[in-house]
Amino acid sequence: MKLKNILSLLALLSLFVLVFSIFSNETKITKKITKPDQCMSCHADMSDIDHAHPKEIFGCASCHGGNKWATNKKDAHRDMVLNPARLEHASIFCIKCHKNIIKRISNSMMNSQSGILNVLKYQWKESKELNSTIGIADIRGDTNISLAQSHFRKLCAACHINQDEKIFKNQKIARGGGCSDCHRVSKTKGNLHAKFTTRIPTKNCLKCHNRSNRIGLSYEGVFESAGYGTPYKHGDFTHKMSDGRRFYYNLPDDIHHKSANMSCIDCHSEKGVMGDGKKHYHMEEAEDIKCKDCHEPHFKKANTLALTLADTNEKVPEPKIIAYTKKFNSPLYNIQKDGNKTDFYRKIDGKKFNLPKMSDKPYHTLAIHKRLDCSACHSLWAPSCYGCHEVYFENGKQFDWVKRKDTKGQWQELRSFLRFENPSLGIGYNKKIMPFAPGCQVIGTIFKDKKVEKFHSMAMAGWDPHTTQKKSRTCVNCHFNPSSLGLGRGNLDIKDGNITFTPIYDSTKSGMPFSYPIDAFVSAKGKQFQSTSRKEARSFNRVELQKIVGAYKCIICHDSYSDKIYKDFNKSKKLFYSGTTTCLK
Repeated sequence: MKLKNILSLLALLSLFVLVFSIFSNETKITKKITKPDQCMSCHADMSDIDHAHPKEIFGCASCHGGNKWATNKKDAHRDMVLNPARLEHASIFCIKCHKNIIKRISNSMMNSQSGILNVLKYQWKESKELNSTIGIADIRGDTNISLAQSHFRKLCAACHINQDEKIFKNQKIARGGGCSDCHRVSKTKGNLHAKFTTRIPTKNCLKCHNRSNRIGLSYEGVFESAGYGTPYKHGDFTHKMSDGRRFYYNLPDDIHHKSANMSCIDCHSEKGVMGDGKKHYHMEEAEDIKCKDCHEPHFKKANTLALTLADTNEKVPEPKIIAYTKKFNSPLYNIQKDGNKTDFYRKIDGKKFNLPKMSDKPYHTLAIHKRLDCSACHSLWAPSCYGCHEVYFENGKQFDWVKRKDTKGQWQELRSFLRFENPSLGIGYNKKIMPFAPGCQVIGTIFKDKKVEKFHSMAMAGWDPHTTQKKSRTCVNCHFNPSSLGLGRGNLDIKDGNITFTPIYDSTKSGMPFSYPIDAFVSAKGKQFQSTSRKEARSFNRVELQKIVGAYKCIICHDSYSDKIYKDFNKSKKLFYSGTTTCLK
């Protein structure tokens, strides 16, 4: 063979070896195709997401997409989804197993935020109806944005479960991510896959439930203060919230938290949280659990859902006879009947407690108290932010949480008069007497077209503050406390059978655009000063105020339910009206 041909052949062979080497290195050909997909050839040491989704069965591609049979990284990762828990991805990947849940959560209040938007538009006189919108989906494409919509977009819409987590500059307060917003308890790190659980810790709920009515904070005994987070130690404030901008005081926490360290999920059912599949306009429509569902339980045999939930939880024992909610018939699989006892199992760790039943003492059974919601007597305090000064700069710029970018218009929130003690009472959305607090009181200043416009929207809202205590308010606190009656802080008296009241807060001298006290829901004559966010909700009227305060004449002496007159109250009333009691002598 000629030398020239030999050299050509050697060059050709060298080129072939080089190309083969590069190709082999790029494709990383494996001798064995792994199960259930080729992804496992590289990710075999990845941890499971949870016990219900073992990688040996699900692999990677069934959740994340991509090309599960590819033999190189580029092809395998093409069209792969990093977070399949976002709702737009879950409707593709997770729907095979969780079709019903995905529909429900997509329509849920936590995703739509319809309650906040509806109330805001109604209170700011932009809508005559309380059910004018189904939430974020209704305003996503709007170009002509109203003042209320702007406020919602800039200050409220950060909290919905499908928010994009990556857009938060401070990742410590990041929210969103779809299903992972609630169910994820750790993030991906190295070969450790993010961990998911149904044993959702309260800190996940607190990511969002720390503003508005602040029930997440109140439950743990945290009250957002107006001042500094003192004491000052080690070069910083000690009582500073995770966002670094707000401060707090410690107050008595809810009895469920204090006595049993219960998490939010211990009360709230999966249907109450994730929705029932219907589009609701307000919170109470979606709310499922009531106090009596636990403390006057209705027991039935555990259904398939209860067994599935207990199995997924892993800590709660397999249920047989359990309690169900009255409203949606949701299984409370952690409340189980054991003979004559009722056992409550904490969902986080399965610890068992004896669940006390509702007392049949006079304070629960008297006809005169049938209109009382449990929260009216057993809520010790409620965060009450009287007078939020909202300032809007039309030419400013601020992040829009719906469009996910800076847009024209900027809002600033300023505080006025914060209180927590003796929350007002009134007639709530459930037509029962319950605590009320500002919801919300807005005093607005609008800087627009080199002009200054002003408006105010004063409203009170009823809700359960989540500050439940075993010991209730005293009789005096409800029947002769002006704050509890909705009159505000001041001096209450009765003259010639009529209620007189002298307020402490002087709105006129404080420069407010209204004359009634900022903390007053109603006048002593029964005139309601502030609006509410539900048609059924209102302050006490004149007749109701007279009856409540009138009972004080009896309470002066009979201030305890151990008093014999309450053993048979109807009989005691007959004796009183017949004039045979010592009261009239």
